[in-house]
Amino acid sequence: MALLALIALGILAACSATSHLDGIQPASIASPQAATLAKVAVAQRTYANACGTCHDRGGLAVRVLADRLGPAQSLLHEGTRLPREAMRVIVRRGLGAMPAMSRLEVSDPELEAILDSIANAGRSGARQ
Repeated sequence: MALLALIALGILAACSATSHLDGIQPASIASPQAATLAKVAVAQRTYANACGTCHDRGGLAVRVLADRLGPAQSLLHEGTRLPREAMRVIVRRGLGAMPAMSRLEVSDPELEAILDSIANAGRSGARQ
C-alpha cells in the first residue's frame, strides 16, 4: 500500500513539475531580455517544483552536499562547482538517495534551463 502511495505521489509530482518552457515562442516575447527573464522564471519554478524539496534549505540533499562538498556548495541554486555534465547525469540516472528523474518529470529543455541558472548563479556569485 505504501508503495502505491509513493507511486501516486511521484506521478503527481511529475505532473506538477511540468512547465511550459516549450510553449515560450520568440514571437510572443517583446525583447531578448524579456525572453531571458521568462526562461529564468521558468527555470526557477521548475527547480522549485522538481528539485526544491530536497535541494532547498532544510532538505536532505542540502545536508548530503554539505557533508560531501562543504557548506558553501550545499545549495545548488546558489551555484556549485559540480560540472554541468555531472549534474545532468545525476539527474537522469540518480545517485545515492537522489532518484533518477525522467524526461516526463523534467524535460531536457527544463533541465538545461535549470543548469544554466545554476551555472549563472555560480559565475555571478549571486544568491537567489
